[in-house]
Amino acid sequence: MKVLQTGIMPNGTQIQIEEWNENYSFMPYGSTIASYPKSKVSHEGTYSPKGNQVYRFDFDFKSKQDTKEVFNSLVNGSKQLADFKTNLNRKEYVDCI
Repeated sequence: MKVLQTGIMPNGTQIQIEEWNENYSFMPYGSTIASYPKSKVSHEGTYSPKGNQVYRFDFDFKSKQDTKEVFNSLVNGSKQLADFKTNLNRKEYVDCI
């Protein structure tokens, strides 16, 4: 995995574009955005998100271009993480973002 670009959303959430294709050939190059917001709610389990604590949420997109457009919209504040809930890798955590 490589980090291709990092940024900060207007609310202070750190985000980054990740490249996983070199490890997992089925994934398009540069198609993941990882974010580190505070979770809005808690889930059961040792490694699950806990309310008001920073947690890693990742979102997968179809192409590097799509990923870059989403990244820019998050950094400039025109979109929020919740706008991309259908791309959330772990859908059971959608209530956390």
